[in-house]
Amino acid sequence: MGKCQACGKGTKFNFPLCKECNELKEQGKIVQCANCGKWNEKEVICECKKPTDNRLENELTCIICGEPSNKKHFCLKCWKKYHEKSIDIRITNCNATQILDEYGNKKIKCSDGVWVRSRAESMISDWFFMKKIRVVYEPDFFYKENEETKVLHPDFFLPDYNVYIEYCELTNKPYLRKKEYTEKVYKENNKNVIIMSDKDIENRDKFFFEKLGIN
Repeated sequence: MGKCQACGKGTKFNFPLCKECNELKEQGKIVQCANCGKWNEKEVICECKKPTDNRLENELTCIICGEPSNKKHFCLKCWKKYHEKSIDIRITNCNATQILDEYGNKKIKCSDGVWVRSRAESMISDWFFMKKIRVVYEPDFFYKENEETKVLHPDFFLPDYNVYIEYCELTNKPYLRKKEYTEKVYKENNKNVIIMSDKDIENRDKFFFEKLGIN
């Protein structure tokens, strides 16, 4: 009997992952370290990358990923990715970090207690709450691309209608290219998606009644 590398539970035939963690692997939530080959939760730093006591004495490492950072609090890669955001990080035992919310900036509280990132998103969420429609904010949506598991974070998902909601706020070229890419992902994975603009938000009753077939 072996031991699961991700959660520590017992495994049959010395398998590296238990049944539950193997299912999480298929969802992209458990990944294999490219450095040592050990399996870990996606956002958890592998043991082989954690700073040793010797490194702690001689070099300050990145708070987010644990990689060498030239004696700064953040490595260049993480600084470029997050310096304009306010992200949530869980630090355990001063040597392991987990990114709880890499997008950051959840500053607005909705009627149902959920925190969102913009006034427009709060207006959408509050409309669903008022109409008593179940909604999930930014669920993980896993998909395959070139044999690689990737993840999107749709703005909303309506489980009773099996449809995703995406709000398009900006009109610059990079944002529009990203919008086209996400629409392509939904289409290729046979998922229903509703794209909203500022104009749609101002007339939510008419928009959602038509899109969702509500009487």
